[in-house]
Amino acid sequence: TSTMIQFSWKPEGGTGDSPYTVRLLGKSGEREERMLNETSTAFENLLAGHQYQISVDVSTCSKNVSTSLTVQTAAEVYSGTTRITNEDFNPAYQNKSSTEFMEFETKFIKEITKHLPLKIQELKNGTKMRIVINSIEEGSVIVLFDIVFDVDQNITKPEVSDAFTEALNRSTVFEIDLKKTVVEAKNSCQPGLNDCDQNAACTAEGATYSCQCNKGFTDKSPQVPGRVCQQDPPSRQTTPVPPDTSTTGFTGSTSYSVFTTPFTSAPCMPVSVEVQNVAAEEIQLSWTSGSNGSLYNISVMDGNHKINETTTKETEAVFKHLLPGHVYTISVAVLSCAENNHTSVTVRTDPASCFKRTEFCLAESTGCSDLKDIVCFKNQALACSVRFKSQTFSNTLYNSESEDYKTAAERIKKVVVGGMRTELNNDRFDIVVLGFRNGSVAVDFLSLLPKEEPVDVDLIQTSLSKIISNKFGDQTEVRVQCK
Repeated sequence: TSTMIQFSWKPEGGTGDSPYTVRLLGKSGEREERMLNETSTAFENLLAGHQYQISVDVSTCSKNVSTSLTVQTAAEVYSGTTRITNEDFNPAYQNKSSTEFMEFETKFIKEITKHLPLKIQELKNGTKMRIVINSIEEGSVIVLFDIVFDVDQNITKPEVSDAFTEALNRSTVFEIDLKKTVVEAKNSCQPGLNDCDQNAACTAEGATYSCQCNKGFTDKSPQVPGRVCQQDPPSRQTTPVPPDTSTTGFTGSTSYSVFTTPFTSAPCMPVSVEVQNVAAEEIQLSWTSGSNGSLYNISVMDGNHKINETTTKETEAVFKHLLPGHVYTISVAVLSCAENNHTSVTVRTDPASCFKRTEFCLAESTGCSDLKDIVCFKNQALACSVRFKSQTFSNTLYNSESEDYKTAAERIKKVVVGGMRTELNNDRFDIVVLGFRNGSVAVDFLSLLPKEEPVDVDLIQTSLSKIISNKFGDQTEVRVQCK
């Protein structure tokens, strides 16, 4: 229905292992999870016309067995466009998460609602109708919005169009350009706006739509046609046979969204993670896997402490408000395989800002905490960076567990430590590689000497430049900062 999805499953082969983990994830991030011994359940109090991904998984005999599909609740959807001439466009409107966007959306919806006919106001107050702004564009202010009704509300297309056009025209807050105002039934057969199976045809029916499995495919969700279409085997008889629905365990009304889907026990596919960018307080990464349409579990660890965990359908993420110069381990896994098949990257945020702080070694300074023991305890430390202008950066250099990182770090350490011990005639000189940065290839490291020994920063700079240029050529740039 518009507010409920009823769902059942059956393990392939007819045998069941329980308990099952059933998850529902909405496009806006809403999530519900249940542990069940039964093979059916229903999610209620959902939004009409909203897409949800449902997954069911069970672990047995050291295997992860899972299935998932995307389901859209029933709705009648109208699209609206209007131009407001007495409002100035704010660039922040381009970000739907911004305070400015959300404040404008609240004002817009409130203003429209109070001028709607009582019948439609009652539907909105009873959560049978909602208004959603999809985007706000420049041109004075152009608002693109959807009007979403629960099905069977006994309201016609002309009623909706006339009511909303008149409500906009009667506004005392907005000046509306009626020539640029349109309210019409939305074509939900456009890509991404329906939940028809990829092997089904979508047919627009006014403000809603229907799905029908293509020829050569059997409908496995006949109560809600065209959502789960299974290819017929090559030897299938040509005489039409009604689809077998005896495994559903349901006799509910066809107005319910009822799906039956078999489990497949294919092995969990590994996830490939790539760090895209690293800043002082931010890490951006993306990932791919062979499990299309999967839900992913992403966790961020600070040592042994989990500081962030999320579930998403997306294949990229940005983690913000991190500590500079700090090491984090980020793990990504297909949700149904999260216990056994995760991929991790270990990344240090950009440490440069740590060494711009004159108070770095004071007890009350909590920034860059995992570097303080190295820098402030028993060593004299010089923050050094070398830029190799002729080299090309690879994103694998962000991940300290990658072979590229280990090879490059070991080479730098071998060249610098060996050369500097000879130049300074001091076998206690050492370095700690902090990480690599983009911009050709830049490496940050700490040069360490015992506290009791005098350090000449200019000598370190000169000696280090000589060693680097002799080994790597003149296309290098060396900077040394005493800390």
